[in-house]
Order: sequence, then C-alpha cells, then structure tokens
Amino acid sequence: MEEADLSLEDELLRHIEARDPAAVLAFTRDLEPSETSLTISQLPEAEQDVFWQLLILADSDFAADLAEHFPDDYAEDLIEDMDPESAAKLLDRFDSDEQYEVLSRLDEEQSEQILERMSDEESADVERRLQYERFTAGGLMVTEILVFPQGASRDEMTRSLRDNYDLHRSYEHRYIYEVDAHNRWRGSIPMRKLVYAPVNDDPSTLYAPHIQPVQATDDLDELRSIFDRVDHSVLPVLDEEGVLVGALTRASVLEAVAKRQEEQLMQFGGVIGGEELRVMPFATRCLKRLAFLLPSILLSYIAVGVIAVFEPVVEQITTLAIFLPMVANLSGAAGNQAVAVSIRELTLGLLDKKQIGRVLYKEIMLGLINGLAIGAILGLITFVMRGEEGIVLPFVLAGAYTISSMLAVCIGGSLPLLMKRLGVDPAMLSSPILTTLTDMASFFLVLSLASKLLL
Repeated sequence: MEEADLSLEDELLRHIEARDPAAVLAFTRDLEPSETSLTISQLPEAEQDVFWQLLILADSDFAADLAEHFPDDYAEDLIEDMDPESAAKLLDRFDSDEQYEVLSRLDEEQSEQILERMSDEESADVERRLQYERFTAGGLMVTEILVFPQGASRDEMTRSLRDNYDLHRSYEHRYIYEVDAHNRWRGSIPMRKLVYAPVNDDPSTLYAPHIQPVQATDDLDELRSIFDRVDHSVLPVLDEEGVLVGALTRASVLEAVAKRQEEQLMQFGGVIGGEELRVMPFATRCLKRLAFLLPSILLSYIAVGVIAVFEPVVEQITTLAIFLPMVANLSGAAGNQAVAVSIRELTLGLLDKKQIGRVLYKEIMLGLINGLAIGAILGLITFVMRGEEGIVLPFVLAGAYTISSMLAVCIGGSLPLLMKRLGVDPAMLSSPILTTLTDMASFFLVLSLASKLLL
C-alpha cells in the first residue's frame, strides 16, 4: 500500500508500531487541529497508551498541551493507566487547574504516588488545592499569578516581569497582586495601568477600585452570582485567613457552569458520574451503565406489581393493556418536564431546596389544565379506536390521566428538592424514581377506576 493511501489513523499506527518517538511527535504536530483528537481517539486502546508514552518521551510539554485539550474524563483515564513516573512527568506540565481536575478524580493511593514523583513546587501546589471541593473557587482557580510584596516599586515590578518573561508566559497576567509579609492580599493592579499610567504614580495608587476577593470555599452558584454583579474578568481568591491562594477568571466559572450542566444532562440520561466517552475503557463504560440499570430492575418490578394486584381486571377488560403504557408514558413525560425545570432553577439559584410548597403551588394548576387537555385528547382517541365498547372507557382513561398528570408534576417538581436536601445529586436519581412513582400512580388510577366503573 502506498503511503498516500494510508489513513491518518493507519499512518500514526505505523509510527507507533515502529516505537519512534520523533516520528510520532512530527506526525502529531502536522495534524490539523480538527483532525488531532479524532485521529488519536480512533486508535485501539492499547495503542493509545503507547502513543502517549512515546509523545511524552519526545516532548512532554507538547504532550501535556495536547492532553489538556481532551475532555477531563479522557485525561483521567489516560493518567490512571500510566505508570506513576510518566503520569507525574505529564502532569508537571499541566496548568494548575487541570492538575487539580485530574488528580481529584483518581483514588487516593494513585494520586499520592504521582504527587511523590512530581516536582516539589507543583506537588505542594496541587496538595493545597485538593483540600477544596471541585466546583468551588479553590477548585477552579489558577495559581500561576503575578505576586509582589507590598511596597515594591514600579521599576522593580516591570524589571522582574521582563527578566522572567519566559516563566510568566503561561501566567494569568491581567492583574498583579500585592501581598503583605504574611501573604495576605492587599490590592490588585491591572497590567494596563502598570504600563499606561503616569510613571510618577506610586503602585498603591494603581490598585483597581471596587475589586472584592472571593473565598476559596465559595461554591459555583455563589461565584456565578458574584461575576454577574461585577465587570471584572479576574478576582483574587483568599483562604480563611486572608492569604492569597490564586485567581479566578470569569471564563473558568462559565466553563464550570457549562460542565456541570453537561454532567447533569448525562446523569439525567442515566450515566453514572455524568461522564462517558466511547474512547473510555470498555469495562468502565459497562460498569457505569450497569450501576444505573440494575437498580432500575427493582424499581420497574415495583411498578409492575400494581398491575399484578389488578390482574383480574386486566383479564376481563383486555383493552386496558393497550392504553396503560400510553397513560404511564404521558404522565412520566409531564413529570420529567417538572424535574427539568426544578433542576434548572436549582442550578441558577432561583429555587431553594426548602421551597417545596412553592413548587407544589406553581405546578398543581398547570398539571390540572394540561391533564384535562391531554386527557380529553386521550379519551377521544380511545373512543375512536374502541367506540363499540361504550363511552365509559374513554372517561376512565381521561380522568385517570388528569389526576396522574397532577401527581406527576407535583412529584417531579418536588423530587429534585428532596434529593438536594438529602445530599443526593438530583439529576442522577430524580428521573428513575419519578418513572417508578408515575407508573405506579397511572396503573393504579386506570385499573382502580376501571374496576369501579366498568365491572
């Protein structure tokens, strides 16, 4: 086969099989940005591991930069499969926030093995960050910031910045931070002011007014609210003693909000942990899905148990078997709408986990009106399909759905708040529990009304 006929994946595989680090590096550098992730992700799992080992040998800085462009869960699996020495070499060159993101996902033993092999400065920085939760200022901040002692002259600052240009290239450079002898934050100087303000100004007069620091323990909802109220793109992050520990960018907060919403969407779809990619190990993907599906067996059995109780009714009115799933599915759909609204309002900070009464008040009338509308349509369809069986059956189904709809939206709206109060992720459990409860309610309402009115 001519080289020109090789696909990008096959050509990369050829370099990997030759165990040629320089060729792997050169080939990867020449790939178009739009082709890089796709080409690497199409490699067999074993060859992907070898690819990263060769790339790290050839240029660990380039390997780290490339790995940071992959999703966090891919980077986690990549580091998890590496020997601690290679993992440390790669993570040493990650940005501080990415180091935290990956290491916080690993088990404690593996994380410690990697930290022991990282440079002292990098490992100490990551260990400080690991004390904070993932979606907090401490978990989202960058620690590569420009810090000077309070009282440093303007000439000292500019000279240091020039002398350490190569070191500071990857730093957050929109602000310079002044600290006292105990590293407590004293002020933020915009870089543009340092450059453009009159040279006779004392550095303390260059402080950006109205900048308020955030606490390292502030959660994502609070951080988003803060950035909504201010125009600054970067804010200093302080620990409980007022010590400057990093800086938080507006972009990092917006990215974290989007990431959390994406994970919640995946969890809502039944993916444990909220993350799955088909480039992840097969066994990992199987376990993630089974962890959601296995409990669903029990929940489904509970719902079907209601039908078993009314089995004589179903045997006498076999038409009910046709319409039971329709009533249950429509009720579940109505309930899932309410779940989605509650999760979104919780995420946006527009709803408190204690406001169940408010949710019920807002949902019950909506469920009644929509229930009557959909119930009327459902009854009409039943009459058209089974008119020879009389008018009572359509009214049974219409009435059952109306009541079931009201229950579904009330349950669906309240469940995320209850899950939140119990410390459980609302996106993970609300949907399967709602499905079980709405199925039970729908089956019971249809069959109990049928037993009273049709037998």
